[in-house]
Amino acid sequence: MRNKLLLLIFSLVLFSCTDDRDIAELEAPSGDYQLVHYWNFNDTSSLDVPTYTEGGAEFTYAGSYFDDVDPGSDINARNNDVAGTGLRLRNPSGDFVVSLPTTGFKDVIFTFITMRTSNGPQNQSVSYTLDGTNYVTTGLSNTEIGVSEQFVAQQFDFTDVPGADNNANFKIKISFSVNADLDSGNSRFDNITLDGIATTEGGNNGGGNTEAELFHYWNFNDETTVATLVAPNVGNGVLTYGGSYYDSTTESTDMNARNGDVAGTTLRLRNPSGDFIMALPTTGHKNIVLTYATMRTSSGSATQTISYTTNGTDYVTTGITSQYAVDVAFSLITVDFSGIPAVNNNPNFKVKVSFDATSSTATSGNNRIDNLTVEGNTL
Repeated sequence: MRNKLLLLIFSLVLFSCTDDRDIAELEAPSGDYQLVHYWNFNDTSSLDVPTYTEGGAEFTYAGSYFDDVDPGSDINARNNDVAGTGLRLRNPSGDFVVSLPTTGFKDVIFTFITMRTSNGPQNQSVSYTLDGTNYVTTGLSNTEIGVSEQFVAQQFDFTDVPGADNNANFKIKISFSVNADLDSGNSRFDNITLDGIATTEGGNNGGGNTEAELFHYWNFNDETTVATLVAPNVGNGVLTYGGSYYDSTTESTDMNARNGDVAGTTLRLRNPSGDFIMALPTTGHKNIVLTYATMRTSSGSATQTISYTTNGTDYVTTGITSQYAVDVAFSLITVDFSGIPAVNNNPNFKVKVSFDATSSTATSGNNRIDNLTVEGNTL
């Protein structure tokens, strides 16, 4: 596995930790690769919100605090994005942890741009976790980075780490040393990306299961009444909400929209929160995948816990990733039930979304759901 280090200097000559490279090699991975998660840090009002995510991406910083810095860099920028601003992690430093679910993707490649100030941490140490808790460097080389005072591209290729494929718990941690405990100085990051190749494990949403059929779907665009708001566009599923009440809002998204549907309205689940239950009969289908777009307001639930029942009564989390962080911008949640035979061809299949304890007693705030789909192969 290679850790490719490319240093931009004023003469636009790039040096690599392995060999000389030209600027073209900083282009996004090509071929079957697609962008999975991305931050360009150009929106200074919400630096922590991904510019793009397939769902679940977030970061935390255990140091003093973070803010924006101008200028940023256009190295590794996507979609013709400008350099704009970057992310500044202030001393004293702490771990910088980036959650990067790879559900539906394999052979992922992690890239970021970094530099430091004269008093900023001189070294960065990169590790990763496959279980969300225990960090290792197995399979990576050159995980110890000497940080320049000019922007540098760092790239880590996980194609030789099978456990990083299709893994909802995948995270990368960057730790700092040498000057990390000073009261001044900072580290800077820009254009953080994860690219991957879609797999069949992630269902049709990941682009792999091309024979999957859409058999339940809500776009929540008919706000004529509360009944029409939750009436399915496809299928015979039923939605119920045990919280305060639900209504619609025009702050919606076209993530996961089908049939050319526009970003009309979305379902708003008002606090105090309660369980959101989806009755999703899978009769005649197997390899079930549930996908929906979600977000919260500042007082909405910061987590969603997913469980399911195959008998219509008893809810379990066996065989799925059940805990998801929810941000103040839309992202996708995908739950893959294809490895659970009891979910197949089951008229009693239901999914329950539970919200955090704080939101269950809050009198303001809400969570939002849009473009909810269930797909599977016909029997």
